[in-house]
Amino acid sequence: MAKKSNQKPLLLPPEATTVDDLERIISHLDTLYEQGLACTHPDTHALVSDSQYDDLRRQLKEQHPDSQLFATATASEFVSTNLKVVHDPPMTSIEKASHENLATQEELLFKWISKTVVSAEIPENDLLAHTIEGKSYKDSPISFPKSFFYQTYKLDGVAIAIYYEDGKLIKAGLRPRDGINGEDVTEQVQYVAGVPAELPEKITCSIRGELICKLSDFKKVQKSLTLAGDKLRANPRNHTAGGIRQFKNPEKTKRMRLSFVAYSIEGLANPPFNTEIERFEYCTKVLGVPYIAAEFFRFPNLLSLEDNIPRLDFEVDGVIVGVNNLEQQEQLGRHGDPLTGNPKGKIAWKFREEEATPVINSIEWQTGRTGKLTSVAIFDAVRLAGTNVSRATLHNAGFMERNQITLGSKIAVRKAGKIIPKVIRVIDGQGKPEFPKDCPSCAQQTELQTGGTDEMLELVCTNQDCPAQIISSLCYFLATFGVLGLGESRVTQLFESGLVTIPADFYKLNINSTMQSGLTRRQATLAVAAIQMIPAPDKQTNELLESAIDSALKTKKDVPLWQLFASFGIESASKSAGKALADHFGSFKTIRNATIEQLESVDDIGAITATAISEFFARHQKNIDILLEFVEPTVSISEGVLAGKSFCFSGGFPEGKKHWEKEVESRGGKCVISVSKKTNYLVAGPGSGSKSEKASRLGIPILTPQQLSDMFK
Repeated sequence: MAKKSNQKPLLLPPEATTVDDLERIISHLDTLYEQGLACTHPDTHALVSDSQYDDLRRQLKEQHPDSQLFATATASEFVSTNLKVVHDPPMTSIEKASHENLATQEELLFKWISKTVVSAEIPENDLLAHTIEGKSYKDSPISFPKSFFYQTYKLDGVAIAIYYEDGKLIKAGLRPRDGINGEDVTEQVQYVAGVPAELPEKITCSIRGELICKLSDFKKVQKSLTLAGDKLRANPRNHTAGGIRQFKNPEKTKRMRLSFVAYSIEGLANPPFNTEIERFEYCTKVLGVPYIAAEFFRFPNLLSLEDNIPRLDFEVDGVIVGVNNLEQQEQLGRHGDPLTGNPKGKIAWKFREEEATPVINSIEWQTGRTGKLTSVAIFDAVRLAGTNVSRATLHNAGFMERNQITLGSKIAVRKAGKIIPKVIRVIDGQGKPEFPKDCPSCAQQTELQTGGTDEMLELVCTNQDCPAQIISSLCYFLATFGVLGLGESRVTQLFESGLVTIPADFYKLNINSTMQSGLTRRQATLAVAAIQMIPAPDKQTNELLESAIDSALKTKKDVPLWQLFASFGIESASKSAGKALADHFGSFKTIRNATIEQLESVDDIGAITATAISEFFARHQKNIDILLEFVEPTVSISEGVLAGKSFCFSGGFPEGKKHWEKEVESRGGKCVISVSKKTNYLVAGPGSGSKSEKASRLGIPILTPQQLSDMFK
């Protein structure tokens, strides 16, 4: 049994308290990730690490296992393609174990491996005894068969499946959340190094692996961005995620310097291999496909692999340990759903993150969209994961108060995923934190607000005219509407020049007025084109763009009612709340005039959220009226052959789930994200699991896509 640690708990971003909060935060992080940007918390702007993101998803899974986020194939509705590649079998992830959620490395080696050996029913006389550093777990050595396990590095990239028919590449899709409905990147993948357009053998199969940007290539990418004056990429993985999603202009992927490395080959009629290591040799020696090197697992060598990381030309964050024999892997089964659950025969061991212990010299504060102030510790530069680090987030007042962080505190800092610096505990020099009395943006007095616990303690600027809050809100509005190419620096420039103070002001801008902020004519043209959401503005001449802008300025923008509502950024009331309100009330005017009691009657809208919505509409009536001069909130057709019927979708669909949802809504039907007694039909595609089981228990009819299509007539 591992000893209980005396270390203080990890300092994570502020915990979300509602399902709507969790969905909003996770969707925000997914959008940043897909655009190749650093993942920051939408409320605090604190950098969010991989483990913190995983914690948020675990919280959501516990509170709302049927959340649409677990079934949606794409992370962002604004940067994704509607085309889908249905993965069969589904692309699943691997169960993770690390120093964060296991007490010691021995707990992985002994507990997981012992359990796996027992499950595989290996005869005792075939077992070999092993110990770690001369010690055995609970005074008995662990035993396992020679060559039973294999290991490979766990690449920190973007998972993809590439499909071949008679040796020729026919399609490629990314791994989605549900493991089934992957974004189609067939056009983009032809510009990725290591992806053969044709295999040396005429076989039909799918090759699965990771898209990465090698460290040597990433340096060249960053250098090019610096010379062009563009924003640098947060890290190789984020850059890869954004680089492969060049849906409007696939050729841009070529400039991203991406590479492919395989880790599996599926779907062969008669595979000429029986083990993982034989599969590795077949792909590299016969097919010539770059493959993650596999070798037999031996005790104790995880640490030696970790020591080798500085010599690698790609990012890794752990080692995958698995059962070498492929048939035994299948026999061990999966956790949870038999199709989409994590395989029991593999586990991903996450490396311990390098740690430094600097002393805080100063603390900087920043005001966010909702008025909450977040803090950053400044210290003498320390070396972490190959770079100098001199600052790390302290998140908010609650974390500082609970951990007694102040000037002079000695802290432990890690670089999560070898990229994001984070404070994990206080070592020495604890003391009463000193919070700024004035907002760093507007110099107005701040307030400490608490929800009853130290964790909920927030330092807040209550000035509604605070520039930092206004700029963040304007950026949030644009992002929710799906406006690309107009970042915070440009919005700040427009705000400081007095051109934009409320969302409606964006639609008053023309090229000449925008130039008053100091932009060149070309810059102003691109800015207005971005606001008007004109496709691929950087590929068009000024003359064509100006003509398109003139037409766009004369037309009201049709915006889905839920999207308009979400763009307001009302705390704890975002996309999910907008959809629930739109379905319930049917018009923006009705939502706006609803009482708190009427708002509370809507599913998933609690008392606090209802009050926040009512107060927002009362406070911003004038600004909303002005915005409605430029945008027209639209709702689904309430009459049609499916009027009054609710549909839930589960599994994979070649046309994509959104295609069918739009078809249903256009005929007056309602789409829901989970199965309940109120659901009229479940539409099931390949891979539908727990939702189909629940529908069967409740006696809810289960339709195929063809049966649903027949209902349209």
